[in-house]
Amino acid sequence: MKKIILGLVIIITILFLYLHQAHVMSTAEAIVKAEDLLNNPPEEWEKLVSNVDLKEIPLEDINTSLNQKDGLWNRLTNKKQWEVTIKFSGTEPTVVMDANTGKFIDIYGPLN
Repeated sequence: MKKIILGLVIIITILFLYLHQAHVMSTAEAIVKAEDLLNNPPEEWEKLVSNVDLKEIPLEDINTSLNQKDGLWNRLTNKKQWEVTIKFSGTEPTVVMDANTGKFIDIYGPLN
């Protein structure tokens, strides 16, 4: 019985450490993903966001921030999110995405 409990504790510890050390996208990957999300936004955001081309935008107009996600489980497993703000054409949208998968979470800020 002790071996089974010890085995379960070891497996849970390894799983927890694996989740805690998950791959996080680099800053460059986050910026490219944000550009892609702005150019191909989810359906509910299509009318609010115009097309963006990063080649025309100077680096000082792109701000990135890697933040901790809210929630107890996210804090325990060290889940992060990227917030990428791109200033262009009088707008300043901030794209929020999962730092591990690049999955869209939200867009906020002055959009038009």
